[in-house]
Amino acid sequence: MPLDFCRRHAPELMLVFFGLIFALVVFAPLEGEVESFLTAALDVALFVILAMLAYLAEDRHRAFRWAAAIWLLVIIGGLAAVTAGFGVMSILPAEAIEDEFNPDSVDLDAAAEVALLLLGILGAAFASLVGFSRRFRVRLARYLPFDPDSFVHRVALVTILALILIPPVPLLVTGVPPYLSPQFIDLLTDSGDLFADTVRLNAYGLFWTLIASFLIAGACVRRTLPEALERLGLVRPTGREVVLAVAAALALVGAFHFIDPALAALVGYLGLPVTDTEAVNLLFAGSLTLPGIIVASIAAGFGEEVSIRGLLQPRFGILLPALLFASLHAYQYSWDGLISVFLAGIVFAYIRRYSNTTTSAITHTVYDLVLFALLMVGVSF
Repeated sequence: MPLDFCRRHAPELMLVFFGLIFALVVFAPLEGEVESFLTAALDVALFVILAMLAYLAEDRHRAFRWAAAIWLLVIIGGLAAVTAGFGVMSILPAEAIEDEFNPDSVDLDAAAEVALLLLGILGAAFASLVGFSRRFRVRLARYLPFDPDSFVHRVALVTILALILIPPVPLLVTGVPPYLSPQFIDLLTDSGDLFADTVRLNAYGLFWTLIASFLIAGACVRRTLPEALERLGLVRPTGREVVLAVAAALALVGAFHFIDPALAALVGYLGLPVTDTEAVNLLFAGSLTLPGIIVASIAAGFGEEVSIRGLLQPRFGILLPALLFASLHAYQYSWDGLISVFLAGIVFAYIRRYSNTTTSAITHTVYDLVLFALLMVGVSF
């Protein structure tokens, strides 16, 4: 009986579980490992709650559509607020944001840039809502294998569009990725523990990303665990697939050794900002130990492939997930870096398409591992 109850009410139980985690992290005085472990769940808890509400709207009662729509707007608003915060930090001079805001240190040009940033983020947020238009979805469904009349797919589409459109706005307005702004770099260097314990945090993040991907794919809700594994493209790789993955990763490292400088030259020629590789390397400094690069590579390789290529690609094709994959790096790379990430994402997508997610994840992991290893021994990329 308890098992049958859990199966029938899995979405409600997941809502309670992740809602409780959210409440504990926000309101409870947690400390130590428990705090780190549960805080790592926040990145995915919002999306799991959204997915459970969307499933309930389709499978239980249409009234849940209002709850899902409101929660989706909360997520989009939160993403817009975080992006605006990072963007404003990269615009305002350090003296304007130290201790307390000092309006006298902000000139008219900076104020105008902040206004343009906020308008751009607001416009991107509203543009993502086009996914609620059935006419738009029907046209898009001519090219992508999703159901334009599915409420779950509708919510997923709006979420994907928001994640594609909003993060690049600060780079578009300021010309500098927020994480590479002098203000953020100063914060990073002044706070020695800002990226401390990256091994543990990356491991926790990978755990919650995998859990969330299974739940959003319908595990225990509409699918059994084996069906969810199949839906995500997670299979036991053959020896040939492992060899293919390693060979593809090494080929990518070699190819981008030439592609990245060419992209930087092209972007610079067009008058667009080029990624500051020294600042990027500083962002990764906390992971440059042997355990650090191994865990970071696995976390990125498997976490991003399962959640993007495994979860999204079967419903939304190759292009939209690849754009999302690039957009999520817009806080740390300029346009040349984003194009490079997009191209790598396309390669991972085709590996996923013609083999499986496990193979693309191994490729991604080995690719990152080689790059981190080169960085650890002093070879910049």
